[in-house]
Amino acid sequence: MAAWHLLRHDALRERYLVAGQEERLAILHEIIRLEPVVGHFYRRVHQPIEISDGEESWTIGEGDLVDVCVRPANADPEVVDEDPLDLCPGRSLPAGVNDYVLSFGDGAHKCPGQPLAVLESDVILRRLLARSPRIVAEPELGWDHLIEGYWLRGMRLALGEGDGPVRRRARRSPARWLAARRRPRA
Repeated sequence: MAAWHLLRHDALRERYLVAGQEERLAILHEIIRLEPVVGHFYRRVHQPIEISDGEESWTIGEGDLVDVCVRPANADPEVVDEDPLDLCPGRSLPAGVNDYVLSFGDGAHKCPGQPLAVLESDVILRRLLARSPRIVAEPELGWDHLIEGYWLRGMRLALGEGDGPVRRRARRSPARWLAARRRPRA
């Protein structure tokens, strides 16, 4: 998703290419805030919780199942300020709110792999973007009802400048690739 955003928005890609690590990670955090892979996560309440919204208040009882809707929470203008659906790296957020808001969870349920995932994304995107990629086939965007999240498939890129023919390596399925690696050598 980050590659798709960067390849479709020239100014954002140019900024990413010249930015230092802190700014690049802010760009990635903002993309994942807007495009969380998992749209909902569910948690059971261990002790009663009082919540309020303006004049109304409720109690969530022990054992109740809570559906945390990540997309709307990540776009709450009271948290992320004006234009919550705009991509604005480095936006000002209240104390205690992560740059990616709830895209990686929070508290005891925060994804422990979040720092590594973002750093790995940065490495692969810098290497990819250094090869001057261009989109030759837009991805198909679909929906996974199990995780209430999206999937992207079929985005094809050409590397280097120009409009010449795209060379393709023969692709093996992951299963065939693994099978080839497991065969004993003669």
